Amino acid sequence: ARAPGGRLVGGTRTGAGMVATTVTGYSSAAVTASQSLGETVVLFPCELTAVKVYAQTAGTGAGNTVVDLLKNGTSVWSTAGNRPTLAATSTGEFESTAPNRRTALDPGDRLTWQVVSVSTTGHARLMASAALEGG
Repeated sequence: ARAPGGRLVGGTRTGAGMVATTVTGYSSAAVTASQSLGETVVLFPCELTAVKVYAQTAGTGAGNTVVDLLKNGTSVWSTAGNRPTLAATSTGEFESTAPNRRTALDPGDRLTWQVVSVSTTGHARLMASAALEGG
């Protein structure tokens, strides 16, 4: 969103900083383990400050769908249990803690949204966004 004069408005979970861009991932079909939801190359020095993952359609079976954001192939969460997680038969926002706060990113870093695990059938219409501040 933009304020009058074209200034970017910080999100509620980004520390109200200037969000320069977002990194998004999406799947309309049921997700599978190790599926890539989207990837990008960072264009400017910035920090990862917030993430949100949401599923519109429930999966099936016992267990969870777990999603990760990888920086150059390595999770931005230092503790695996903190990655975005949603019970297979639930819908809505995934539970997660913030990634390593203010993860520094440099031009050329690769960011990839990836499904880590699913139960019998993964969630569908899964959306993931990450806010990058600075630049």
